[in-house]
Amino acid sequence: MVPGLDPGHGLWLGLPPSLSVIKMSGFRSLGEEEPVEFECKVSDKGLEATVVTGPSGADCRGSHRRPMSKKRFRKIRCYNCGEFANHIAAKCTMGPQPKRCHYCKSEDHLIAECSQRPEKGRGSEGTDTELGESRV
Repeated sequence: MVPGLDPGHGLWLGLPPSLSVIKMSGFRSLGEEEPVEFECKVSDKGLEATVVTGPSGADCRGSHRRPMSKKRFRKIRCYNCGEFANHIAAKCTMGPQPKRCHYCKSEDHLIAECSQRPEKGRGSEGTDTELGESRV
């Protein structure tokens, strides 16, 4: 709430993309009906706040609500069919499959012994500990 400002005045606080004009620590936001003081300038969007503070220049209190975190979609490998998919072996629609290499799909070996797999990314093969050196 901004004292003395007509609600239809059209003040643009610059939200989003920049919340940097709000004086407070941590997650920057404004609470509903929070009293604020501000400095503004004319921009191509109209009036734009350049500094937003609480009463007498104090830090803003901010909203108690926080945005929901972004859920990362992480592909998982089904140990039955070997595909990166959205299911695990227990939910795999293919019946039980023989063990095979997840890289080249051959049933003759597993991924650790795959000759078609690039050298980098083979896990712990060729580490210093195998060469007799110890890691601290």
